[in-house]
Amino acid sequence: MFQRLWLASVAQPLHPLLSVACAAVALTFGLLLRDATTLLTFVAGLGLIFMMVGYGVLLARIARIVIPLAALIGVLAALFGGGVSGGLMTFGRISLLGLTIAFAWTIDPTQLARALRQAGAPPLVALSLLITVRSIPTLVGEAVRIRDAMRVRGLSLRHTPLRILYRALVVPLLIRVLTLSENLALALETRAFTGDPRATIYRPVALHRRDYAILALMVILMSGVAGAQWLFN
Repeated sequence: MFQRLWLASVAQPLHPLLSVACAAVALTFGLLLRDATTLLTFVAGLGLIFMMVGYGVLLARIARIVIPLAALIGVLAALFGGGVSGGLMTFGRISLLGLTIAFAWTIDPTQLARALRQAGAPPLVALSLLITVRSIPTLVGEAVRIRDAMRVRGLSLRHTPLRILYRALVVPLLIRVLTLSENLALALETRAFTGDPRATIYRPVALHRRDYAILALMVILMSGVAGAQWLFN
């Protein structure tokens, strides 16, 4: 549910492997920067790239959450010994973390599994990753429904004894997990899934011109920031 909400704000997601690579490289590169000015310039450049590739709405949603949090922690870092430079570095790194998470959050798990298969990953690895990612929101939703059922029966998570909470929350959730696992195994069997590495992909995931464009923009941005830090330091 949450992932669909975020994906709704993206006109056309990037190639899933490219999104993972951009998130990892951008975060690593940003953490290696030692100057607050170059770090903030890099974060601003990433934000500009987001808007250029159609992630403007997603950027606005991320900014409403990340910017106040980064500003608060940056002020605390400045007050407790880091100074203005330390506060700006903290602000920039937290903002960078929010942007890289946004990169990863736009990935469709199904597309990622297909891309991994195209890249030569074993079918069991790609399928396991897909099941893991898809199962998280499902389990969260089941836990919420069980909690609501407990409230209807007058039980509270805070005031219920552990021996009763175990039977009211843990046991139903465990039974639901086992049921979902059984249904998933049955679905794989009915579709004749064997994990054969020679299996073909029904809808291959291709790189488009905008994927190459964002890759070029990322290289230009990182080269410019690295050159500026080397030149001025």
